[in-house]
Amino acid sequence: MYNSQEKNIDLVREYLPSYNTVRFQDQPEPNLAVEQNFVNVISKQTADLATKPGIKVHNLRYGGSDDRQLVDVYYKDEATSEPSSLIVYVHGGYWQILDKSHSGSMVGPLVDRGYRVAVMDYNNCPQVTLPQLLEQFTSFLLWIFDYAERTQTTAISFAGHSAGAHLLAQLLHMPDLITEERRRKVQVVFFICGVYDLRELWELDAVNPNNIFGLDAESVIEVSPMLWPWYADGSSWSSLRSHVISAENESVTFTEQSRVFANYLKEAGFEVTFKVFDKYDHFDIIEETANDDSPITKYILEALQDTSPEKESSPKESCPC
Repeated sequence: MYNSQEKNIDLVREYLPSYNTVRFQDQPEPNLAVEQNFVNVISKQTADLATKPGIKVHNLRYGGSDDRQLVDVYYKDEATSEPSSLIVYVHGGYWQILDKSHSGSMVGPLVDRGYRVAVMDYNNCPQVTLPQLLEQFTSFLLWIFDYAERTQTTAISFAGHSAGAHLLAQLLHMPDLITEERRRKVQVVFFICGVYDLRELWELDAVNPNNIFGLDAESVIEVSPMLWPWYADGSSWSSLRSHVISAENESVTFTEQSRVFANYLKEAGFEVTFKVFDKYDHFDIIEETANDDSPITKYILEALQDTSPEKESSPKESCPC
């Protein structure tokens, strides 16, 4: 994706997370090494689920016919018909690469604790434009709420990484389509290393080659969550706890977008925690979700369990936005 002739070279580096890693510095091109390692690691973690004892998966379709509007739901092999909690994961890839075969990193630790985990796939650009993808994502959200009701899900939480975090913001952009009863089911949303203002990046050929996102100066506003004038009633999501997460070895631009996005939600009345994880970069923060003892996994598990009345009344980490 990198174009050495790009005029805005500093800006490109801000929007290509691989240039901010401190790992693989012994390699000729650390940025390429960290990207390849990420694909290798998360692919293996996902493939290993097929042979992991005690885990089963249902392959489902939420839309389309012969495209990538698919979702894999992982669950415990010995699971009974009793209702359980559902966690939905949305992968990244700058809306143009990766799929559900790269998206099972956090499944193991969650399923081991009795959660069902839905790993969604979606059509990448340029098969669709980014505005079209957001429309398809809205359809997926409606489908997943229907699925949760059919399976008597007790609670539903969401996690999105990078471009997946951007897509996940759509959840809070459609209050008229999500009933109050459904909103009460949503417990936790994790926005991990996302990008929420696309006005700079859409013009960078290194990120959006030949404008495969299908954007212009007007439509880019419509796909930038930080520019949406709709976070007006966080109180209607009374059960929701949002966690906006960044990594220490992330670009200033990415971290500041997370910080501003968290503040935006907070000012609109949402309960928000903003956190920057030490030592992680844009990639290993997801790689490490497969590890029960990693800081990111412990954080996610604690946040998911932090729903009792006693804990809800205790002080939360403030959002230093």
